[in-house]
Amino acid sequence: MSSQEILVRELESTAITIEWPISRVPEERLLTEPPHSEHKNSERGFKRFFDRWPAYRLFYHLAHYEEFYALPAMRYWLGDPHPDVDIMFPDFAFERSRWENEIKKEPDVEALSRRFRSLREEQIEVTKTIPSDMWKEEKMCTALGTVSAEVVVTKTVEHTLVYGKTILRKALYWDRALVWLDSQGS
Repeated sequence: MSSQEILVRELESTAITIEWPISRVPEERLLTEPPHSEHKNSERGFKRFFDRWPAYRLFYHLAHYEEFYALPAMRYWLGDPHPDVDIMFPDFAFERSRWENEIKKEPDVEALSRRFRSLREEQIEVTKTIPSDMWKEEKMCTALGTVSAEVVVTKTVEHTLVYGKTILRKALYWDRALVWLDSQGS
């Protein structure tokens, strides 16, 4: 199986890696920053373990990256112009301004899931369509050097896994970690 075929499967499966964990986060916590790193007994890397962003913010960031960075970068191998963005270093000021508009509304996990799923389905189709002779051609300029379509798609999968894992931690360990932290002061 080629790396292109493997990464198409990974794009498909990692979509679930996000959608399932975000569905496990209680609605009242979607916009809540994890309190673990501020806990009086926290000295064990809980900030990194849970991240500072709320679960919905993480999911929004992922969808934003997929729409404005990953998908345009993938389309480049199909003849679209070189994107005006760097897939390795997103413009957080641009994202922050869009996020500020997003949080003026109620969080809508279903709508964000549909947006993410639609973007992911398009990425899958684009990835399948990239000619195999161009798959490893290094032609996209990034701050970390010139990269291939294979690297762009791999970066997208990696990004999804990182954020999926972080959201899943919020769903699985939020209460358990607080109980454990409370027990450390006794």
